[in-house]
Amino acid sequence: MKRVLVLGATGRSGSAVISHLSGRVEIVAGLRTKVDRSRLPGDACIAGTALVDLASIASLQRAMRDMDAVVNAIRLREDIPATALVDLHRLILNAAPDAHPPLIVTVGGAGSLHLPGQHRFWQSSAFPARTLPRGRAHAELRDHLEAGYAGRHWAYLIPPPAFIPEAPATGGYRVWRPSGDESGFIRRTIGYTDFALAVADALGQGWTGTRLVGT
Repeated sequence: MKRVLVLGATGRSGSAVISHLSGRVEIVAGLRTKVDRSRLPGDACIAGTALVDLASIASLQRAMRDMDAVVNAIRLREDIPATALVDLHRLILNAAPDAHPPLIVTVGGAGSLHLPGQHRFWQSSAFPARTLPRGRAHAELRDHLEAGYAGRHWAYLIPPPAFIPEAPATGGYRVWRPSGDESGFIRRTIGYTDFALAVADALGQGWTGTRLVGT
């Protein structure tokens, strides 16, 4: 059975991923503090937890030992620099064992979507101002991954702007390949539970590259 480290395990997206992975893989939940254990999904089968300090590569190396895959569901907040998510991905990659690099599946951001005229959705007036730094950082991360700077062992899954925490689960989703004009995808929606199903399938089926995931 695959061993999967879930970073951002106590967030809404990470918790939904854990619920879908439960029973399918060995889950290790990455936590910031011991107190966070109480915030994990109560009905999930979790093999263990690991305390992860993102300021310490040593703690991340310990957490990633013997892992087949990593889910990056960390949601950096506030006024983060444009390179923050690239730096985070590099940190995860540098902590991975060279002999057995894990698949890194990242919960992406709609700010990275391509619009006509070589623009990105984070640059649009329709993009929420309060999440502008994170939107720009997701565009930087997507460019970094697609340029090949992070190797081949990654999948970047992008939800539409209407990424709804409490949306009822439908048990399904649709996948679109990336393109130079993804403006049609902006009108799509998806709930956290259905998106988490796509993340679980990405792990189980070994997806790589960028995918747009909606309903």
